[in-house]
Amino acid sequence: MTTLIDVDSSHREPRAARTVDVLGVPWPAHKVHALVVAAAVALVSLVLVGSLEVTAWVSGLALIAVWWGGRHLPGTAAVAPASNPPGIS
Repeated sequence: MTTLIDVDSSHREPRAARTVDVLGVPWPAHKVHALVVAAAVALVSLVLVGSLEVTAWVSGLALIAVWWGGRHLPGTAAVAPASNPPGIS
């Protein structure tokens, strides 16, 4: 099977992923945001509901939602390695 790949000559350089230094280690920003949101949701849930089980479930769901949702924001997408030919990602 033959595939025609149109090469875009106006190829832009990929943006670097946004990172946050955590104890000297660069972490993707969406992961740090997810942890902060989960901690805030856990605190509010524990104060309002008082149940550790409900707090664990709600904060876990918040963590997963922000973590997965943050991957799809502009600037956080995975980039093809430089070894790939132009037009192939």
